[in-house]
Amino acid sequence: MHLRIKDGVTLDLLPTKQFKTVGIKVDFVTPLRATAITARALLAQVLETSTATYPTQTALARQLSAMYGANFGITVLKAGTQHIVRLTCSVVDEQYLSSYADQQPLFERGMALLKAVLFAPLLPNGHFDPTTFTQQRQNLLTAIKSLDDDKQYLANRRLQELLFAGQPTQAMSALGDITTLGELTADDILTTYHEMLAHDAVHVAVIGDVTAQRAQTALATWPLTARSVHDTLPYYHWEARPTVQVGDDVAPVTQAKLNLAYRIPVYRNDADFMATVVFNAVFGGTPLSLLFTNVREKASLAYYASSSYSPYTGTISVQTGIQTQNQQRVLAIIAEQLATLQRGDLQSDLLAEIKASLANARLTVLDSPQRLLDGRLNAQLTHVTTSLADWQAALAAVTVADIQRVARQVTLQATYCLHGGEH
Repeated sequence: MHLRIKDGVTLDLLPTKQFKTVGIKVDFVTPLRATAITARALLAQVLETSTATYPTQTALARQLSAMYGANFGITVLKAGTQHIVRLTCSVVDEQYLSSYADQQPLFERGMALLKAVLFAPLLPNGHFDPTTFTQQRQNLLTAIKSLDDDKQYLANRRLQELLFAGQPTQAMSALGDITTLGELTADDILTTYHEMLAHDAVHVAVIGDVTAQRAQTALATWPLTARSVHDTLPYYHWEARPTVQVGDDVAPVTQAKLNLAYRIPVYRNDADFMATVVFNAVFGGTPLSLLFTNVREKASLAYYASSSYSPYTGTISVQTGIQTQNQQRVLAIIAEQLATLQRGDLQSDLLAEIKASLANARLTVLDSPQRLLDGRLNAQLTHVTTSLADWQAALAAVTVADIQRVARQVTLQATYCLHGGEH
C-alpha cells in the first residue's frame, strides 16, 4: 500500500503477519552534491548518538533495552545520482510477548523514538553539543580510514575513482572524504540538518502487523512540512571512453586485488534489465558463473572471482584476488569469458541452472523484512514496481540470444590492481 502523506512525503505499508517484529524505515533522499556528502554522513553519526531526551549513547541504549531490545540505527548510502540518510527501527510485535504492561504498543514507541531523533536532537542553545560533534567527527574519520584496511574495498574505491575521474559525486564514498570532514564545523552540520528536514524527499516504509490507520496516525505527529521535490530518475548516464583507464598501487598485501569496471548502458527501467541481471549471474555473479568456474576453479588463478551489476550507474564490476605475477593471464581469461558470451556460446543447461539460482535468491528476499523495505525505496526512486509473478515470468523469458545481445554492449573501461610490489 502506497500513500502520499503530503508533497514530497510518502508512506509505504507492507502489512503481514509473517514476522514477529515490526520494521520501520525512513529515507531522506536528495540529489548527490559532492560538497554535501560528507556533511550528511557526519550528521547521521551525530543524530544516531543522542537526543534531547536521551543525551548520551548510554541513555539511548537504555531506552532501546526498555523497548524489549529494539534495534535502531542511521546509515548513509548512494543510489545512482541520489544520496540517502536512512533511519531504521525494528521492534518486537508485543502480541508475541507473554507479558507486556506498557499502554503504548511498541510500534508507536518506535515511531516516537524516531520522531525524537529527527525533530528533538541534542541542541543546547540551538547548536549541536560540541563534545558530541567533536567525538562523532573523530569516529567518522576513524570509520573512513578503517574502510581502507579492507583491501578489497580500497581497490574497489580506487577503481571507482579511475572510472569516474572528474565526477566526484560518483567517485566518492557515501561517507564522504577525510579532507572535507576535517573542515566541517558544528554550524555546517546544523545547516545540513535544517536543509535535510526541509527539502529532502521523505519515504517512510513499515512492515509488520500494522494497519494503515495506525501508521498514518503515528506519522501525523511528525512535524514534516510539504516540500517541492524534483522527481528525477536516479540513473547516472555516462559515455564510454575510447581507452581503458589503468591504475595500480603498492600496499602491504599478500594477495593482490585485481578489479575491473565495465560500462553496460542498461538501467533498471530498460527492456534489457532482466537480461542484464542474468548476464551478470552467468558472467560472475553466482558460484555457477564463468568467472568462478574458469578463473578460480579450472585455472586456479584466483582466490575468488566475482562480478556485480549496478542498474543505477550502468556498470559491471569484477573483483578478484590473485598472485600479482598472474595478472595478465587473469585479465586474458576474464576477457575470454566475456567474448564467449558475446559469441552466444552458452549451454542451455547452465543457463537453466543459473536462472533457478536467481529464482531461489529472489524468494529468500521474501523472508527478510529489511530487504523487503529496501525494495520499496528502489520502487520509489525508479517508479518500477514488479510483482513476483511478473519478475519470474521475465526471468523465464531470458534466452541465450538476449544474453548475447547484452554482452555485446559491455565494454571494459578501467582496471585497477592493488599489489605487494612483487612481479
